[in-house]
Amino acid sequence: MNSLVSYDWLKHYVKLAETPEEFSERVSLSGPAVERIMHPAEMLNNIVVGHVIELKKHPKADKLQLAVTDLGKKKLTLVCGGKNLKEDQWVAVALPGAMIRWHGEGDLVKLETAEIRGVKSEGMIAAADEIGLQDAFPHEEGDILDLGVYIPEMKMKPGTLLANALAYLGDAVLDIEVTSNRPDAMGMVGMAREAAAILDREFIWKVDKLPKSTGKKVSVKVAAPKLCPRYMAAKIEGVKVGPSPWWLRKRLALAGLNSINNIVDITNYVLLELAQPLHAFDFGTVNGGINIRLARAGEKIKALDGKNYKLEDTMLVIADDKKPIAVAGIMGGEETGITDKTTSIILEAASFDSVSIRKTSRKLNLLSDSQQLFEKGLSTEAPQFALARAIELVIEVAGGKLAGAITDVQAEKYKPKKFSITSDEINSLIGVTLLQKDMVAILNRLGFKTTTSGKKINAIVPWWRDHDIEMARDLVEEVARVYGYANIPGVVPMDLATRPMDPELVWEDRLREVAKGAGMTETYSYSFVSENLLKKADYNPTEMLHLQNPLTKDLEIMRTTLLPSLLQIANENKERESELRLFEVANVYYPRAKDLPDEQLELGALFNGMPEAWKVAKGFVEHILLELGIRDSELGISWRRLSKDSFWHAGRTVQAFVNEELVATVGEVSPKIAARFKLEGPVALVDMPLEILFKFATTTKRCTPVSEFPVAKRDLAVVVDSRVEFDDIAREIQRSDELVSSVQWFDTFKGKGVPAGKKSVAMHIECLSPERTLESKEVDGLMNKVQLRLKEKFKAEIRS
Repeated sequence: MNSLVSYDWLKHYVKLAETPEEFSERVSLSGPAVERIMHPAEMLNNIVVGHVIELKKHPKADKLQLAVTDLGKKKLTLVCGGKNLKEDQWVAVALPGAMIRWHGEGDLVKLETAEIRGVKSEGMIAAADEIGLQDAFPHEEGDILDLGVYIPEMKMKPGTLLANALAYLGDAVLDIEVTSNRPDAMGMVGMAREAAAILDREFIWKVDKLPKSTGKKVSVKVAAPKLCPRYMAAKIEGVKVGPSPWWLRKRLALAGLNSINNIVDITNYVLLELAQPLHAFDFGTVNGGINIRLARAGEKIKALDGKNYKLEDTMLVIADDKKPIAVAGIMGGEETGITDKTTSIILEAASFDSVSIRKTSRKLNLLSDSQQLFEKGLSTEAPQFALARAIELVIEVAGGKLAGAITDVQAEKYKPKKFSITSDEINSLIGVTLLQKDMVAILNRLGFKTTTSGKKINAIVPWWRDHDIEMARDLVEEVARVYGYANIPGVVPMDLATRPMDPELVWEDRLREVAKGAGMTETYSYSFVSENLLKKADYNPTEMLHLQNPLTKDLEIMRTTLLPSLLQIANENKERESELRLFEVANVYYPRAKDLPDEQLELGALFNGMPEAWKVAKGFVEHILLELGIRDSELGISWRRLSKDSFWHAGRTVQAFVNEELVATVGEVSPKIAARFKLEGPVALVDMPLEILFKFATTTKRCTPVSEFPVAKRDLAVVVDSRVEFDDIAREIQRSDELVSSVQWFDTFKGKGVPAGKKSVAMHIECLSPERTLESKEVDGLMNKVQLRLKEKFKAEIRS
């Protein structure tokens, strides 16, 4: 799971002197890995704050206006078509050289001075999505960015760099990968703890304490304490719902979240800060108290995403006295959501069983940021700190006051985990010698409370790590990573003899090289596919393995073929390339009555955008057979037409057999299936079972010396059924006598003089003896044998 971390925000909790680049390099070696660094100010280069002081009509366009805009040192007349443009408006002005995305679509382009309907415009008044600020400033289509409306608290000054006005200068956003066992590090405070421990810096987070208050509590009943071990609630009256201040919206935007209103924004802010989800209910829409219970069969809820969900009796819900008002830990209900009419709220902070959250989320196909954290396992100690922080922010940003005491229902009192290990054990497992005091110092920086007794180290696990520290040996990993894996010398533990590579893997690599060398592009796709994709390609999903708990409907069936995936990839890339030559080497999975699926390696290939694509595909298969050492002179390779199949094009599909075992199916896909994937022109596919193919592959090279005797040449033309393939004719000719050295096609004719349903095939035949020069009568006799064999095999007629 990745987090977007504002470096400026992170420095509120840990004292850092490093640049974002230095920080990333060091922390990535010992903790969460920084995958990239983004500087939000860079996307706003050459964009300034402007003040519209006068509007004029465009002389040649009814929908355009001329905006005289004050930029401090100069005034510009800019052509603008924004629907909400007005005088005395504070706007974002992109000057020549700025990178913008026209109407929020397409690639970034450099803005240049332009003449629009006869009027020169040295810049543009931008919409938020044209300069990458749509997350921070949601807007209607056609609206320009109105800074005065969005940021009323900003002190505007014409000509100020927009990045400076928005406090983006000097900040960097770190895209950090956090492993799923560390949900604590998915919050800013947790990340700061990590940084403080790894860099040995001062951790300066101020812990918020729950305010003391008297009066009636929010009524809370927990009917399923195993699924909800802790539930806290606080009522705040007199709040004023409205837009959030810029500092709050800015931090949400840099983390990739949209602003909704100040109350909802605060719950999202605390989630980003402390990695503990919260929820706010409109108190005026809640009937009675709060009940945490299992849903009743048939109950429904309309969630905040606007969709209706049918609940099952295994799903945990938050309910009032009449109905469910939230799917616990996943998403609140629309009816009790915060609106601009809300004046009193109930803040919820709770702990939920991770397995229950995961199962409910998958069954409903309902995902959220809260669900992703809860299903990783959160401490029952976390809600109190998150609730205290949320109460503080609500009163600061939205006003109001705490009404009544805070409700706190706990299934049991929290008991921290305790583990012991010796310093000798740690040194032995790490492979270096560290002093015990250094080990203890590292653990203390990470938040563990330690005592020592001789060589024994006793550690109390901090509450934010109570889900991933499960045994004493986990302490070894903590010491090792903070000490620095890069500081541990690499030592080969023993003499390692090289193991021979699996022959199938060797041939698999060789096959990929051959395919790429033939001009093919390799693709990768999921082993799981959707039922819709299979039906679209006329495959029967009921004959394949179905997952019991798929992540999505698009990944629910284990495929038995690569071909539908290749068709889908071609559909997605047909606009990028006029000619597609794609291949994939991957496993497919066939059901077994018992045990695991029958896993088989296959090659699939697709050709589109070329005339007679199926012939190109057949040539590709022949090239593979040749490069893998499978030659007709040594093995019996035969090509046969495929019997009727709804997937393949009738008459343009053949199968290759080696020693009577199928090694390839190649041909055109049925036009109706190609049309379903919106592919134009003939589409050819190749399907090769590689386990069988590799049985015949060889690296042995056989060379025949050039004969010192001359070749005898003859031409032959025969009339055969139009369905007879030249390869089959050539094969029979070569089998008729060992003196036939080659058969080469040079013409096929249909038309005048050839009966309907027939064709004339002409070829060069070469005969050669390694021992002597062939006499004419020998060659004539050989040709008679050839003609007789063709008459017997194909009912061929010899053309003179």
